[in-house]
Amino acid sequence: MTQTSGAEGTAAHAEAEAELIGHLRWQADTTPARPGWAHSGLAALLLARGRLFVPASWPGDGPPPGEPGRCYVESVSWAWASSGEFAYVEGLAWDVAWAVEHAWCAGADGQARDLTWPTPGRAYLGLPVDAEYAARTMGDRAGPLLYGAVGMASELARDWMRDDVPAGLLVDVGRPIPA
Repeated sequence: MTQTSGAEGTAAHAEAEAELIGHLRWQADTTPARPGWAHSGLAALLLARGRLFVPASWPGDGPPPGEPGRCYVESVSWAWASSGEFAYVEGLAWDVAWAVEHAWCAGADGQARDLTWPTPGRAYLGLPVDAEYAARTMGDRAGPLLYGAVGMASELARDWMRDDVPAGLLVDVGRPIPA
């Protein structure tokens, strides 16, 4: 996939965001409500608490520094080492034609700093989490915050679906999801 710029790039990005949001809304609408739970499923959690991020090429002339296939470890390490410049973001990225479970970093500019994809995804939607919390929790759990085995929600994600994300854990970066 080649990156487009200008009006064509903006239109393609807007279309990809709409596809990603539509995908999540379909999942949320087809997941039965759970009495007493804040969110019926992971899609509903991402729609309620997630943010949108702008795809951006890696700064400079070279490829991203992370190893493909290790987005969670690479992104949390980078965010943790950034001394607050970046949040760790976990959620979904819209690749060529579908949503992919993924992690990246984001700063105040709202751009997705994808450390492991040589070509940025078409759209990014995820939970921007405090890097210190993410590094500590992922170290304790030995895995991502939201995802468990084979696309299943992790135990932590189920806690957040039931009780909501704890106050103060999310970082104010990215754009809210339109209603």
